[in-house]
Amino acid sequence: MKNRFKQKLLATVVFSVIAAVLLIIHGVFFNLDFEQIRRLSLEGFAFTFVLVFIGLIVLERIFTLEEDAEILSLKKRLSKLEKPKKFK
Repeated sequence: MKNRFKQKLLATVVFSVIAAVLLIIHGVFFNLDFEQIRRLSLEGFAFTFVLVFIGLIVLERIFTLEEDAEILSLKKRLSKLEKPKKFK
């Protein structure tokens, strides 16, 4: 379980780095706003990276809420089945 979490976290970090660079490039070239060129600095990249990373974590939580509730329901049902029955 922890290995899967580490893989998901690593994939999210890698995607955030790529998305941060692409968002900065998009802002500079496609919007033709050369004032944003300062965002290509290390601080600008770090700020954009943090925003993208937090956004991805929030999106992941939103889209897995239903699955989490279903997993909890299945765990409750399974624990009821696994309880030993006491005979009188």
